[in-house]
Amino acid sequence: MSRETEMETEDEPSTGRLSGNALGALFMLFSAVGFTAYTVLSKTLTEEVHPVFLAFWRAFFACFMSVPIIMRVGISKMKTKHPGLLLLRSLFGTLGFTLAIVALSADFNLTFSQFNAISFSRSLFVTVLAAIFLREVVGPHRWGAVIIGFFGVLIMVVPGVFVFWMPVAPGAGFHLDTGTICAILSAFFLAFAIVLVKTLSAELSAVALLTYANVLSSILLLPFAIYYWSMPSLETWGWIVVMAGVGFVAQFCYISAVSIGDASFLSPLDYLRLPMATGADLVIVGMLPGVNVWVGAGIIIASAVYITWRDRKKTAQKVTVLEKRG
Repeated sequence: MSRETEMETEDEPSTGRLSGNALGALFMLFSAVGFTAYTVLSKTLTEEVHPVFLAFWRAFFACFMSVPIIMRVGISKMKTKHPGLLLLRSLFGTLGFTLAIVALSADFNLTFSQFNAISFSRSLFVTVLAAIFLREVVGPHRWGAVIIGFFGVLIMVVPGVFVFWMPVAPGAGFHLDTGTICAILSAFFLAFAIVLVKTLSAELSAVALLTYANVLSSILLLPFAIYYWSMPSLETWGWIVVMAGVGFVAQFCYISAVSIGDASFLSPLDYLRLPMATGADLVIVGMLPGVNVWVGAGIIIASAVYITWRDRKKTAQKVTVLEKRG
């Protein structure tokens, strides 16, 4: 084989990887737009229906949207040897996205940008939970990034702790509103679901996991949906279907992105949701986030990107060691 042929052969994987990252970036962009539209629709619709009622129909309609994909990949791909673990994952996922809708509901004053900034703490929770339950080795660098990241959360959500966000009145004390608490709990439960996915993904595809999540979420939320039942107008029903569709497409685009591109390259692109959410705040609410949100979000994003980079570096080192041994 000539040197020129060898160089062409060596370049092919690199070109494919670049193509995969480019396509993954496009999917991630669509995902960010979809999630932004989904949160806007969620907040608007909770002015007419209860957030839990909305969460049920979001999952229920998404079940039907999964059918064509499952029929294409084959029903055999849905088989699992860990039904208990799958149910637990669905429980945490259901709590996560339901609390997200509650946090964004019209009953609270949490803005889109605040909610999205808090949601970025998922990667911090994932690192902690993976170390506890999956026995993943977390070095001092990653632990330091996690601690700094949670420091960023404090800057955003605890009024009066730092000069970036002073209490409304002197002596008001520390106070966490219910919407903020729901957003933090949402990030925690979704992080728990992600940790369980790391185990389940060994036998189930991402599409199968997404389908199971929507089916089981519908079952789990049905009693609560009946309790909070209401009779919205036909127009509202139409928007509920649109919200479910947008949420499903956003999830599918995110799954597609991470399946074809490098996580270390694509993860930072997910943070495009923050400027998009800021635009939504400006257009819909007529306000911009305070400096505390930008400072706190910046710290969280920097910490999350560093954790992702360290994960990629550790993985690359392990692969190099294995190749040398082989």
